[in-house]
Amino acid sequence: MGIWYNIFYQMEKGEKMRRLLFSLLIVFILSTYVSAQIEYVGFTLPEDESSENLYNLEPYYFLHYFYIDVLYFFGLLDQLDLHTKAEIFAKIFNNIGEGYPAGITVKFADQDEPLHVSYRVFANESSALVFMTTNFDFKNEEFLERYTLDCYVRIYNVFGDKLVNEYYLFSEEKEELYKANLNNLADLYIFDERVENDHLVEGLLLKYINSDPSLVSKFVGHLTFAQYYMLINDPEKARERLAEAEVLFANLEEKDKEDWGLPLVITKEEAQIIAQVKGALPQGENGSNE
Repeated sequence: MGIWYNIFYQMEKGEKMRRLLFSLLIVFILSTYVSAQIEYVGFTLPEDESSENLYNLEPYYFLHYFYIDVLYFFGLLDQLDLHTKAEIFAKIFNNIGEGYPAGITVKFADQDEPLHVSYRVFANESSALVFMTTNFDFKNEEFLERYTLDCYVRIYNVFGDKLVNEYYLFSEEKEELYKANLNNLADLYIFDERVENDHLVEGLLLKYINSDPSLVSKFVGHLTFAQYYMLINDPEKARERLAEAEVLFANLEEKDKEDWGLPLVITKEEAQIIAQVKGALPQGENGSNE
């Protein structure tokens, strides 16, 4: 996938900081300021709490951004079990709207202020956006009492049933650039706003996997395939691709395993949650990380 595909390192203040590219979205690994024990997780929801997909959005896009922009960014992947992650996702996803923010509050034992993450829709006659705001101050790496303009935010554009962040908005320049790597081109087509190029994804990934001899490349291609099948509501094929990825992962060099273990875990968890959301799993089958 474009997920975590380009991994590079830079030296900053004499220490090595890893930068990872997840679905071609650059995410910086921050300090382990949220590694402390979680005291509680709470919800901010409208009074008329919903259990429906009010905007008819494809759930995988929201789930994927939630994993990268919240769970990964704030170091919550190992702190929350899969059942809790699925519950948070469902409550927020089914309650995002224009009238009232939907979000979570996470209190860490070593932080005076809890983390607040809120989602809200802003729409007019021609367009709609989903704003994710937090109270995390980038400059000081701390949680503030309230949101300021210096805080970490994300903006997602709504196109039909798609959520698209600014990085993935289609352009011919991006398309030409990504042609150098068919996996990245397929990743662009999966996450951009243009439905007319979605049918090209499968062919691109098959060509990529069959033509690149690198085990890492084949592994990454199968992860991207799993994402694609989650989106087109084919959980069985998604599981098959993840099984192929796990076989390849077992044969990677140890250094590659260190780099790619987390993307594999995340994609597997996403597949379990999406399968339940789309009715492919019996209730409760995704209640563990196994």
